[in-house]
Amino acid sequence: SISRTSFTWGIPVPGNEKHVVYVWLDALANYITAIGYGAEDRVDLTTEQKQEEQAKFARYWPADVHLVGKEITRFHCVYWPAFLLALNPKLKHGAGEPMPRIAPAEHAEWASQWLPKSVVANGWLLFEESKMSKSRGNVVRTETILDAFGEEVYAKQFPDSTKAERDLFAADVLRYFLLREIPFGQDGTFSFDALITRYNADLANGYGNLVSRTLTMIYKYFDGQIPDSRELRRVVVCSSAEELLGVVEECAEAYDFSKLIGNVQTQVAITDIDITASAPWKINLDVPTETTESHQAAVLYPAVESIRIITALLYPVMPFATASVWRQLGLGEIDEAARNGELKDLKWGGLKPGTKLGPLGPIFPRADKGLAQIMTDMESQNNPPKPTDGEPAPPKHDPTGSTTKYGDSSPSAQNDKLPVASESSKPTSENSPTITIDDFAKVDLRVAQIVVAERIPKADKLLRLEVDLGYEKRQILAGIAEHYAPEDLIGRKVVIVANLAPRKMRGLESQGMLVAASLGDHGRPSLAGFLEAVELGARLR
Repeated sequence: SISRTSFTWGIPVPGNEKHVVYVWLDALANYITAIGYGAEDRVDLTTEQKQEEQAKFARYWPADVHLVGKEITRFHCVYWPAFLLALNPKLKHGAGEPMPRIAPAEHAEWASQWLPKSVVANGWLLFEESKMSKSRGNVVRTETILDAFGEEVYAKQFPDSTKAERDLFAADVLRYFLLREIPFGQDGTFSFDALITRYNADLANGYGNLVSRTLTMIYKYFDGQIPDSRELRRVVVCSSAEELLGVVEECAEAYDFSKLIGNVQTQVAITDIDITASAPWKINLDVPTETTESHQAAVLYPAVESIRIITALLYPVMPFATASVWRQLGLGEIDEAARNGELKDLKWGGLKPGTKLGPLGPIFPRADKGLAQIMTDMESQNNPPKPTDGEPAPPKHDPTGSTTKYGDSSPSAQNDKLPVASESSKPTSENSPTITIDDFAKVDLRVAQIVVAERIPKADKLLRLEVDLGYEKRQILAGIAEHYAPEDLIGRKVVIVANLAPRKMRGLESQGMLVAASLGDHGRPSLAGFLEAVELGARLR
């Protein structure tokens, strides 16, 4: 069925307006109508334009690859092929007439000409183990990463750079992380700390450092010209590079970008280790002999040729950064090399001796660990608390023990002052405004037991707690560190507000709130507890 009667929005089915066209038929048809399908029936096109559209459709369809998100594979792997198969004119029939039967070979022939050759589904990108959601406010905006890496890393090294250049650099970093860190097709976790760690390890300290040290020595020992030692092959570096070239196509065909980049990084490490072990700088004499120069060339040519291959392989992932390396290698513009097909057939020994290096410069300035907090703060400012409509969802029993989270992630309170009981820090002489029983019922108070309690570095007032609700465990941040020692809280049963929207502080998420009395002029907390034995997860009414 390509229509629905359970809603009214949509395009009415001609002749039966109780039905509307199913949105997935309308949406999926865009894949082919956008590239010329149906052009012959369009009255707004000239004959020449119709021919151009038809030629475009013949060129681009069927697609070699249909790339989709994993949650919509059913629509692309069941409905979409069915829609395309139904376009076969041999199946055309009138209302009330039986569907014509066609031979399997005819069916297969139509399918080969109309169905996508493959459908590839990518996984979900999680933020610190949680699915990103606009309603929960834990979305990471691309702009945060572009601005942070562009301004705090690239611009500090290149203060005269343009905003466009800074954005391109940061986009390279993000693209590299996602393809390197997460096996394509699987779910993967994103965090600011992981992004910075991977950047520093693989790019600043790895690839970037290898390029810098190698080209600097070529300038120093060979006046900036690629030395000639193609016949003096460094067995390990050369053989590993040839092995790398052998698996590139295999990885690409399998969409295994993580493995491909991992193999590239292995080549970076092998080349770097060979340079360190050979130490060409130690044999550089004031008056170099032919033997000395030959030895240096035997080390540096394989290193720089390895860099050329590495750079070409990383170009699709980091086009901006690799363009800088390509120019430093004296090879011109890598974009032009890609258009000319020079990067398609990479072979060892393709770098010509005597090639003059371009001007040298840093490529991947090191990122400070404090950048993670800068990005966290930027996201907090752009994900303010959202008003909630209606009653918050009750806690869900999850037999796996995973954490159920609620509402939006909102910026944490300033000065580590995470509320414990209420916004008021001390008793007032007047009662609060009255509420109805329905208002009170919205607050889900639960019995929990503290199983972990520890201090948070550089946060004098905060404790990080893990509490057991019986049906799940939660992390809660509480501003009680000045009044309770962590070791005294282990095993204690407390009351928590279980349906409070999560709040973020010090890079950690608090998934609830402790209930406590606020005593004295300074609002000293006194945790609510029980004299009787109570079951974990029991609701207070």
